[in-house]
Amino acid sequence: MRLASGTVLGGAAAISSPALWASLHGELPVDIALTRYLVSVIIVWAALSTLVAMVGDAPRPAVQEVRPTSPPEDEPHGDEPLV
Repeated sequence: MRLASGTVLGGAAAISSPALWASLHGELPVDIALTRYLVSVIIVWAALSTLVAMVGDAPRPAVQEVRPTSPPEDEPHGDEPLV
């Protein structure tokens, strides 16, 4: 998980939203609100990285190459009668 991904930054904003909101209204200094946000970024990144390490990535289906085949020579084709 990348530290600057949208999931990490959005999750940190959600967790530290009370501090950010109080900072907008002047009830909390901006530097304290930003410090709480940066601490939240590290906590969310560590939590999501641990989750991804435990669960793992989704398996990708194996791609198999399909080659066109011609019908065998000794078998009858659809227009020949079977004896």
